[in-house]
Amino acid sequence: MKKLFASMLALIMALSMMSIPALAEDKVEYTASGAKVITYGEQIELKVPIYQRNGIKDPIEDNWWTHWVQENFGDKYNIKVTYVPISRTDEVNDFTLKMGSDETAPDMIFHYDNPQLLAYIDQEFVQQIDEDMVREYMPDYLAYVGEDAYNAGKYNVGGKKVQMYFPAARDNADNWATVIRADWLEKVGKEMPKSVEEYLDVLRAFRDANLGGDYTIPATQQLPSTTGMRADSYRTGHTDPREIAIYSDLQVVSLDWEPIKRNYKTLNTMYNEGLISKEFALDTDGSQAKSDFVNGKAGVYGFYLSSNSDVISTLMQNCPDAKLAILDARSGVPAGETLYDYQADPIGISTGISARCKHPEAVMMYINWMAQPEVLEFLEYGEEGKHHIVKDGLKVLNSDYDGPDRFVSTNANIDLFVMVSQTRRDATSLEAMSATYCPIGFEYLMEQIFENNANKTYIHNYRFTTPISSQAEYGEDLRARFQAISAQVITCPADQFDALYDQLVAEYCAAGLDEIHEEKARVYDAEN
Repeated sequence: MKKLFASMLALIMALSMMSIPALAEDKVEYTASGAKVITYGEQIELKVPIYQRNGIKDPIEDNWWTHWVQENFGDKYNIKVTYVPISRTDEVNDFTLKMGSDETAPDMIFHYDNPQLLAYIDQEFVQQIDEDMVREYMPDYLAYVGEDAYNAGKYNVGGKKVQMYFPAARDNADNWATVIRADWLEKVGKEMPKSVEEYLDVLRAFRDANLGGDYTIPATQQLPSTTGMRADSYRTGHTDPREIAIYSDLQVVSLDWEPIKRNYKTLNTMYNEGLISKEFALDTDGSQAKSDFVNGKAGVYGFYLSSNSDVISTLMQNCPDAKLAILDARSGVPAGETLYDYQADPIGISTGISARCKHPEAVMMYINWMAQPEVLEFLEYGEEGKHHIVKDGLKVLNSDYDGPDRFVSTNANIDLFVMVSQTRRDATSLEAMSATYCPIGFEYLMEQIFENNANKTYIHNYRFTTPISSQAEYGEDLRARFQAISAQVITCPADQFDALYDQLVAEYCAAGLDEIHEEKARVYDAEN
């Protein structure tokens, strides 16, 4: 009986073993460039963050191009690529909320600005990068960005300098354009303004002439953002490197800094004199400012130039006689003062591996794949004759193409490959940038941008390599207070500005800014 029972038990176990399929094994290979890649036996999911911007034509997380990435990368390695939209205008809070659970946290986290990268380290949102794995999995990325850019991702953590981010390459191209209606200047008999005083006089003339109709907006203005409130134009006398390190910040605005206060006082004047929209505080993403300009209601507007941009094409449809010029950068500077401007880091966005990521090697494979020249080329320019044409040897995006595989936004697919490159455009000459960024017939705008930039004195923010703990602790609250304070001090009566500003800023400093400044001063002195 015992032998029979043992035989039956063995048979049952054998049958049950046959009913459980064997787990598929991962397959390890190497690409032609020597990059290690894994084809997963069991499919994994890679959650990739992607910016949700104003003016996106198709769902940013589900469109022809995201499907192309899935087919050419995900399917090849048995990875389900899931794109996670991140608000471009509220990205810090968005990332912070999503990092709260495994269900919502993406496998990567990124930012352009160093102070926030430090905050993510301090909040333990990112994991340390294994540099041996980088050499194995990411030779294409390293070759593309170069060692100097890669090393910019190293930070002081736990007393050691370790790799925490993958910085992207960034060329010297500048396609930000603040345009003014040149035909409006002609109508009011004004020259291009070359100081803030002349600029305000021009805007008053636009207002008085009702050039945009009853709802004339002389200059567009949205609710200020932390990255936009730099007060570059008011920095005369405030360019000491230590002072800049402590007070100039793209994440937590130093409202107690004199250049910032002067900037707000000008905005207060513009509001009280009807030179900006009375509803500017409701425009948190710039959509109303864009609408006012393209519909012919506004005289000044800032945006990123692109050869397939709908800003200029829509304006010309609505106002065929409109003429455009680049606003002289000196128009933001008080008469007699130096024209300063912020110079961005010589690297693009920096991407970290989320602390919750279970497959850091998959993140490395994805970024490395994006760095391959043929992938970048196609994502940036698409197909010749469809997405772009070649003019004088330069690729020019086709603004008229509107097929199912159209570019998702006017900056093409930059948000797909932003982890490796700020832009795929290799040439930064005037000729190349005019063809690349300007709609046909508006190439002269790039020449005017070059002229503007030649008159500037650039200032770099200090790049801390040690996390500022107080910034992570108080940053979210201060950013919320900042926008509320902005609305109050811009809209208050002019004769109440100084008293209200000083009162609100004192409360703001007590809520954490003073501690941030003290810590930044200590860290700066220690690092220097």
